Amino acid sequence: MKVLHVIPSVSGTQGGPSRAIVDIERALAVRGIDVTTVTTNDDGGSRKLPVQCGQPIATRHATRWYFPRNTVFFKTSAGMARWLNANIERFDAVHAHGLFSFAPVMAAALARRAGVPYVLRPLGVLGHYGMTRHRPLLKKMSLALIERQLIEQASAVHFTSFAELDEAEALGLRCRGVVIPLGIDVTSPAEWREPPNRADPFKLLSVSRIDPKKNLEGLLRAVAAVLSRNPRVSLNIAGQGEPGYVANLRLLSRELGLAEHVNWLGQLEGDEKTEAFASANAFVLPSYAENFGLAVVEALAAGLPCIVSREVALSHDIEAGQAGIVVGTNAESIAAGIATLIGNQDGYSAMSAAARTLALHAFSLETMGERLEALYREIRNADSRMAAKLAS
Repeated sequence: MKVLHVIPSVSGTQGGPSRAIVDIERALAVRGIDVTTVTTNDDGGSRKLPVQCGQPIATRHATRWYFPRNTVFFKTSAGMARWLNANIERFDAVHAHGLFSFAPVMAAALARRAGVPYVLRPLGVLGHYGMTRHRPLLKKMSLALIERQLIEQASAVHFTSFAELDEAEALGLRCRGVVIPLGIDVTSPAEWREPPNRADPFKLLSVSRIDPKKNLEGLLRAVAAVLSRNPRVSLNIAGQGEPGYVANLRLLSRELGLAEHVNWLGQLEGDEKTEAFASANAFVLPSYAENFGLAVVEALAAGLPCIVSREVALSHDIEAGQAGIVVGTNAESIAAGIATLIGNQDGYSAMSAAARTLALHAFSLETMGERLEALYREIRNADSRMAAKLAS
């Protein structure tokens, strides 16, 4: 079976969506699916990845095609459009990642025209936060004129959580929504963690794209409040964002007196990222909106209790599995959650074990790969039956 994935960017600066495509490629390749991923050389902002464009690049689990990004806005790519137009019929299914961006819209439109079944993954942009921030009027117009038809005629719309599905349905979209959570490789040897020594600093970790949606302002104010009662707390912040915004966050950190307690790690990959999870005592993500939260799953797999806001879709799983603490988005609530976890020495190891168990059973690569393969085969077979019916 040949499946084509189309995504605007695979740059690590773009956060979870770009990170997830690597895991999706791997999960499908293990199941014998021939995976091709088409993307641009976007590297966030005006930067471009130093990759060869217009030629197939063999990775461990997929064939990658990069095409020059012609514009920063909408990430248009004439080369990608020409390639898709010439090659999309060769695939059994197309999986387009994103909305309100050139790559997924073009892929879905061309797949529909060619009669190839396609799946759309909205990446959370159909939620209230996504629709009301970053050019909301343009999104509303685009949804009415372009995306709505593509969504409603898709073979399936891939949501990564039921919360994301519910928000999309609130827009009145008539689509076949399928919930398939993302998965990661859960291979960490530790089954749980011992509670940190009270004499040592309690190390909080935040890993995400640095963006206003992540509510790092609230987290910094919460840490300042906790420090007023417990000076042995530190916060590591990993990720990249717009330089001006990051500079403002650093300024806020200094104004709050956190210079000695907050470390800015930048973008982490590979062993550095693994070490950041291994050395932390808890993970924090108090986002205003999060349709999934891949870094949360990575933290759970590492046995880290997670402090997340109610607006993080995985908060329901974390609360039900007793794998962390769910808080509000205001600084007072975040601070209370941090203080509760620090004070729960007796329950820390049980929470850590629950985090690991949740990741292993609900968010493994195997589970994601199995469900995606089943979806692709189902829509391909349904398309074949429809074609045969129309020909008879």
